[in-house]
Amino acid sequence: MNESLGNTLILIGCAIWAVALSFFKIAERHIDSSQINLIKNSVGLVFVTGWMFFTGGWNPGDVDLAWQLMFASGVIGMAFGDVFFLSAIGRLGVGKATSMALLTPVLTLILEFFILDRSPSAGSFSGMFLVLIGVFYLHGPVKNISKEGFRLIFLACLCVAIAQVLARWSFDLDQDLSLGTSAFFRVFGGVIGMAFIMRKDLRSKYLSAISKGPHLKPLMIGAFLGTGIGICLYQSAAKLTTATQLSFLGTTTPIFAIPIAWIIAKEIPQKRVVVGALIAIVGVSLIFLL
Repeated sequence: MNESLGNTLILIGCAIWAVALSFFKIAERHIDSSQINLIKNSVGLVFVTGWMFFTGGWNPGDVDLAWQLMFASGVIGMAFGDVFFLSAIGRLGVGKATSMALLTPVLTLILEFFILDRSPSAGSFSGMFLVLIGVFYLHGPVKNISKEGFRLIFLACLCVAIAQVLARWSFDLDQDLSLGTSAFFRVFGGVIGMAFIMRKDLRSKYLSAISKGPHLKPLMIGAFLGTGIGICLYQSAAKLTTATQLSFLGTTTPIFAIPIAWIIAKEIPQKRVVVGALIAIVGVSLIFLL
């Protein structure tokens, strides 16, 4: 296992995801978050299908429940979770939304305790406390809190946390479920989930999203980078490094997102957001490293 290469791929993936989010923020000025997520997942499915055959072909393993859990992980995380998150970006901005999304490891830890019977350490409790302090600090005084923005972020984090637990449960059930096939089921679940969310509006919103307009270029760039290249990097990193490092380094997105959003989306960073994000990242490090 080449952990140094895996860790490098994670950090590159976080930086690319931050760039993608900035382009999604630009696209969201013209189309809604469900349209962005539909295209994002559709582009991702094309890349993941190619990635699956490149890494050994179709191999769903021997336990049906394993791939079913991975599919459910995609529906909950990549469909519902990402719609909530992209909506939150529209209300809060890329920097604040990605920083507040550091709540995800806290919720994942809690869910693992109840679902997978994994007991958190003393360091984990200290980390959770710091994450909460950082998130509430970066959001600003209570009177200035956007209740809708906070609700969207919380729902996004909860969905992603559930998705992560289901994915880990899937791998625990069947070690033979290949990374390429598992990624396919996850992204396919994201596409089917979006079809369910949009239902009768699916065709009209899809055609509107891919029609010519000021949204199309940033949307396609974001989808290509964030889901296309991002999924391949994530799956490669998952094979090369440990789960702990994957989870921990994956929370560094705000470090990249804040300056990148300033450059691409013209989103001026706030001191409170930067400080709060750093506090939350320290908290996350305690959760995973102690």
